[in-house]
Amino acid sequence: MEKGTLYQLRELINRRNVVSDVTKDIAACEEFMELITVAHVLSAAIHVAGVPDLAELSTKILTSGNQFAAVTAIVKTLCSEMATISFAAKHSHSSADYVQEYAKEALSLGLLLMEFKDAVREGDGVRVLQCWKFFFLFFRVTGHKNYCLEAFNFLMQYHYTLTPRCAEQMLWGRFISSEGGSGGNISADLHMEHLNRILKETVNHLGANKTPAAIVRAAKALGPLKEIIAEFDKITGIWLTRKHSRRSETEDLMKVVVELTQNEVFAYQPGRKHVTFHSIKCNGLLMSIKRAKLKTWMSKNAMKLIKDSPCTR
Repeated sequence: MEKGTLYQLRELINRRNVVSDVTKDIAACEEFMELITVAHVLSAAIHVAGVPDLAELSTKILTSGNQFAAVTAIVKTLCSEMATISFAAKHSHSSADYVQEYAKEALSLGLLLMEFKDAVREGDGVRVLQCWKFFFLFFRVTGHKNYCLEAFNFLMQYHYTLTPRCAEQMLWGRFISSEGGSGGNISADLHMEHLNRILKETVNHLGANKTPAAIVRAAKALGPLKEIIAEFDKITGIWLTRKHSRRSETEDLMKVVVELTQNEVFAYQPGRKHVTFHSIKCNGLLMSIKRAKLKTWMSKNAMKLIKDSPCTR
């Protein structure tokens, strides 16, 4: 089995609910990618620091005298050499290490996903906007036409078609923090799904009294109903966390870190390659974009969006 590939790491930690069709279990796939990304970060840090394992890395940082400076130096090197998303990357086919390229690509895309999720949790519209710029290009090159169009519309609306006020409302009105606290935001769409679930449960309990008028009344009472449910749970001592429960991932994380470190996936070794991914390149997706075709597509859809936009500058 090809050491260091996502499939091999999935088998290593026995994540059977992670399948090629992400839509079958989105939460499991996201959890897996976050774990794999963290493991790649730690393995890359071990390589950059020039130590054999995680214990030695910790010791080196703790005994450095200036722990912040030591960590900063490792992170800067990691970001500049191991985790880059760029159009300008160059590769030498004669001396390429495609195992390293695979690891760098997995690290870069995983960090982009984690950046987006953290930006949503913090309610940071600017960072979300930056992530969508990359998502637009990735959707374009991978053939996800509808997602690509939605990403393009979002960017066009913010930068060009919406008035400054509408643009800022769109940028910062995408999140909601129903319980307050730092890092407690979720997307507004997800919040609407939670409200829809409460409404569906309410409608199902109407039984024979289920009529269009009764459904409308239930929808109008959704806000107070949600508060009543929350107060009831509080009085009865029922604690419902807003996050999905997870098993401890420490053991799985350490397995993946050891596997990546032992196989030296971030160490440059010319001529290495995976059988399945024998010519993969870091930034290969972005480098494969045909810029002339992309420019033509953007011009065509921009004109259509400007024509149909109800709120233009």
